[in-house]
Amino acid sequence: MTSVSTNIVNLQEKIRMIEIPKNVYDNIINIVEKHYPLEACGVLLGKIENETAKVVEVKEIKNVLESASMFWFDIKEWMNVILEAKERKLEYIGLFHSHIKGSPIPSLPDRHRMLECPEEVWIIVSYKSGTKPDIAAWRINDFGSSIMKLRLEIK
Repeated sequence: MTSVSTNIVNLQEKIRMIEIPKNVYDNIINIVEKHYPLEACGVLLGKIENETAKVVEVKEIKNVLESASMFWFDIKEWMNVILEAKERKLEYIGLFHSHIKGSPIPSLPDRHRMLECPEEVWIIVSYKSGTKPDIAAWRINDFGSSIMKLRLEIK
């Protein structure tokens, strides 16, 4: 998957900040709530300018694991979402998924998956029914040498 992601994620841009409009954030939370208590996931699409990824749209994709503690998706579904977005001049920014316990910090399995696509943004939403969601954005930097928390603004 790394060779595919190299062609999808613009590695020239070192993303340090994520901007998400309120309506897109609300869409993410709705997807997470809809699938609770299972983990939900989706694709982040938008524009990358300088060091800022501006998410303008998210597309839900199926968690094929149907698990409360892990997620993954069908690679063909993921690729179809990305290719369709490219036709509309949107860039692939990364993924979002939910954690139903704990915090929005990448789990060990998350970190292993993140290593497959360095520089890809991962947004994690920690959600438990009846509580306020906690959200954070991450990426692997320097081809696996470190994990970086990104500044996240909901506008």
